[in-house]
Amino acid sequence: MSIDKEKLKQSVRLFLEAIGENPDREGLKETPDRIVRLWEEFKSYENFNMTVFEDIGDYDEMVVVRDIQFYSLCEHHLLPFFGKAHIAYIPNGKVCGLSKLVRVVNKFSYRPQVQERLTAEIAEFLEKELNPKGVAVVLEAEHLCYSSDTEILTDKGWKLFKDLDVNDKVAQVNPETLKISFTKPLAYIKYPFKGMMLNFKSKSVDLLVSPDHKMLFSTEDIFYKSKNKSWLSKKAYEIKNLSKIIIPQAGIMEAEDIKYIELEENYYTSNDGSVATKTKVKKKINADTFIKFLGIYLSKGFFSIKGAKSYLVKIIQHENSKFIYKIKEVLDEIPFNYSTYRRKNGIVEFHINSKLLTKYVEKFGTSADKYIPDFIFSVSQRQKKLFLEYFIKEDRYIKSDEKTYYFVSKSKKLIDGLQALYATIGISTTVYSHNCKGTTYYRLETSKDKKGQDKYYSMVRQVEDVPYNDYIYSVTVEEGYILVRRNNKIAISGNCMSMRGVKNPSSYTVTSKLTGVFKEDEKTRNEFLNLINGK
Repeated sequence: MSIDKEKLKQSVRLFLEAIGENPDREGLKETPDRIVRLWEEFKSYENFNMTVFEDIGDYDEMVVVRDIQFYSLCEHHLLPFFGKAHIAYIPNGKVCGLSKLVRVVNKFSYRPQVQERLTAEIAEFLEKELNPKGVAVVLEAEHLCYSSDTEILTDKGWKLFKDLDVNDKVAQVNPETLKISFTKPLAYIKYPFKGMMLNFKSKSVDLLVSPDHKMLFSTEDIFYKSKNKSWLSKKAYEIKNLSKIIIPQAGIMEAEDIKYIELEENYYTSNDGSVATKTKVKKKINADTFIKFLGIYLSKGFFSIKGAKSYLVKIIQHENSKFIYKIKEVLDEIPFNYSTYRRKNGIVEFHINSKLLTKYVEKFGTSADKYIPDFIFSVSQRQKKLFLEYFIKEDRYIKSDEKTYYFVSKSKKLIDGLQALYATIGISTTVYSHNCKGTTYYRLETSKDKKGQDKYYSMVRQVEDVPYNDYIYSVTVEEGYILVRRNNKIAISGNCMSMRGVKNPSSYTVTSKLTGVFKEDEKTRNEFLNLINGK
């Protein structure tokens, strides 16, 4: 099919206008014509004579051409991807000129494509034209991804990649400063993968990534002995044999203090029994005080609603607890009246009778499904630490090493939120689960180094090859790294960089198509792989 030049020119102009550019400015006014010439050149590769030679005697040795540069256009985002193609075939009475193999690659790459189809189309065309004893096609192009059970931190909490919504913002990480920020992905990636993945595993890390995945890491010498704790970036397969790999797990999300929290609710009153009047009730509360209260409530409180008039928030603590005085201080500061009750068993209950406060805390769930309010993730570092201080006060358990501590809850949502919160204040954590009398409990555990400092990293000593046959996923973000979690273990690692149209390409994914003797005979297959790998 020929190109409609005028329609293409008009489309390019409309595209430039749609993204806020001026198609008549100096740098762009010739762009529509350039695009037309480019696609005319692309189209010229579609049809060519596949010259073959049949008078080849008894020649049946492998013919190999490697490192054929190819360029294509991702059909999902119409952005470029590129790489190298390696082609081999074993003649069966026919051969072609070596340059024709380059033309075959161009024939199928100069169009909107995906790498998997491009690989198959090249192999199938050569099978048809040459009828050889076998064809092998290997393409290396730039992209990298995570296993299907990997989650990414979003502004709505942890989500599997497959569950991401177009409105979700994801946590991107600057590789030099480990600063975290939420951003909308530039691209979403999903495609089937069958082959070996690499599993980077330790007590607190469990990454399952494609071999070419871009890893953010450090070595023992650099991290512990160098004054500059810089992070390195290499493909996963390039570092799999290192004895000790240090992987970052937490960063810093900076924000300003918030000063006030305002609670608001509509009340309906009736003057004559028939006309209802809506009245807004507002309470403006000091943010620090309310953040402390939420920490206390989510760890020690619950609510009760009975009928239309009974609204109650309860805070419970043992009378011997040193923290009981902190609770009283906070309750004295919030603009709600409360009363105190002491049980015979030494438990103290603080009762706050307020419809406004009760309706507010109601949305954060009950014991088994409590969760942290979204706004806590956007407050300053100081205020996040304030929330955590009042949340875990005297409810944490110190481990026997007297360095690490853990917190236990029936609410997975609550533990997930705590883990995300710690990750944004530079503290790495791991979540474990265990069953007790039919109830599942979740334990969030922090760790410290030998000096008693909170850790934001983990050392990996074990990397395994794992067979995989499923979809793999990723996103693209500006900073190039994202905060992910697998099996409740966090890591900072690379995003997808260019197969589906991204900046700064740096990693290769290999796709292959083997037929005939290349597929059936391991010796022939290995000979081909050794040749393209320069062995």
